[in-house]
Amino acid sequence: MAIESRLIKELISEFNMSDIKRKMLDGERYFRDQNDILKKDLKTYTVFDQKTKQKTKIVNENKSDEHLPHGFYWKQVNQKKSYICGKPITITYNIPTDGDKDEKTKSAEKKITNMVWNTLGTKFEKLIKNRVKEASNKGRAWLHPNYRNGKLVFEKYPSEECIPIYDNETQTYLIGFIHFYTIQDLTGDKPEDRIYVEYWDEKEVRYYIETKVNDTTIFLEDVTRERPMCHWYREIYDNTLNNLKRIERHSWGKVPFIEIESNEEKMTDLEPIKPLIDAYDLINSNYVNTVEDLKEIIWLINGYGAEDLLALIENLKVNGVARTNDTAGKIDAKLLDIPYEARQSLLKGLKELIYEFGRAVDTSNKDLIGQAPSGVSLEFLYTDLDMKADDMIGGLTSALYEVLWYVLQDLKMQGKIPQEINEFDFKIEFNKSRIFNETEKVNTLNNDTILSLKSKLEKHPYCDDVDVELQRIKEEKEENMKMQSMIFNNSGGFEEHNDDKNKKNTDKE
Repeated sequence: MAIESRLIKELISEFNMSDIKRKMLDGERYFRDQNDILKKDLKTYTVFDQKTKQKTKIVNENKSDEHLPHGFYWKQVNQKKSYICGKPITITYNIPTDGDKDEKTKSAEKKITNMVWNTLGTKFEKLIKNRVKEASNKGRAWLHPNYRNGKLVFEKYPSEECIPIYDNETQTYLIGFIHFYTIQDLTGDKPEDRIYVEYWDEKEVRYYIETKVNDTTIFLEDVTRERPMCHWYREIYDNTLNNLKRIERHSWGKVPFIEIESNEEKMTDLEPIKPLIDAYDLINSNYVNTVEDLKEIIWLINGYGAEDLLALIENLKVNGVARTNDTAGKIDAKLLDIPYEARQSLLKGLKELIYEFGRAVDTSNKDLIGQAPSGVSLEFLYTDLDMKADDMIGGLTSALYEVLWYVLQDLKMQGKIPQEINEFDFKIEFNKSRIFNETEKVNTLNNDTILSLKSKLEKHPYCDDVDVELQRIKEEKEENMKMQSMIFNNSGGFEEHNDDKNKKNTDKE
């Protein structure tokens, strides 16, 4: 369905002026250590004049102007990303059955799981990490299923270029999607930036280009593209000669964009801590500038004329001493104290608040971590980060089930899997990169008498692949049984008891 040019213009203009986009760009800037302190003028002071009752700005060109951005936010976003998906995500197919599964069923599960991962590709894990970072910085991230060279791929779109259109009733289901981006047009007399727009709905996509008509900006459909265009094409080749037989036009039946939410409110991770980071940057920058501007010693000089004073200052700079026969002159040196302790106390408090409201772990705080932290203390230390990660994992899990829907549709069209398989037959697990006391955990698992061997291996810190480990345990048991059998046979079996020997001799007699 087409969309009006006026509506496109209004939606893009409203989005560009919104707090949502501003916060997205702030998150991206702070992640790259481009904090607001870099743009702040530290040479200008505002002074209130008691006579005129007016505020006056004074610029001190001699003042030092160092700006120190601190990478708290960069560290917290990467910490969250590594915590959630630093280890590979587990996606496995589970055939719904009652009772134990035989080897044939397990083999079928593994085959379908491998087909899904082959479709996702080797770069899918890296893509998910990128989307976690994007959602953390901007509150949400987007994936778009598409076909490249006949293969299903998932493409990433910058959130600041995406405008989702939800249903009016629940504001939950996508009914339309605008992707807009700027390209420099070189066809005219001079280069000019123009906005290109893609509008997607459940069945088709239409393309628009920003165009100026009589000093008015409108969006016209791109005449160089097919109108309307389907979601994707499928090329059908002859199996014998490998010749192209036909091209099929397809639509997904829903808007082909997958949203990944950082949290339920779609807030950026920067929002709760931005004022605290700004305060930390300002205090530290001002302190460095103060240290650069102040001298450790201030000279108090009395009783010298202008010419004598200039000569005296030059002598102090060059020789570090002053010699004079003027009995009226007086030179005193005053040592300045810089308020280091007060500043350190304030910065320490701000840093604690940054990690408190950022729900992150300050790994540099030795008072919290200690020399040999126990499992309980580590659990407590990671509580906030774990809760923040769970907020993200909830949205990420929903997104991955949507990804699986597209993957299964692709495999079904190729006839590789049965039609009745759906995305909820798969199990998705996130293996968090939590630091823990390994000795305590291993001892706890060894002493447990309730959990099965498989459950223990799933929780064991040194087990990377449960199925491989179970197979190794099985092989070791079989090898031990074989060795015991060989020892038993080589030793002649069990020795006969004396009573048995006497009985045999009596029977012979």
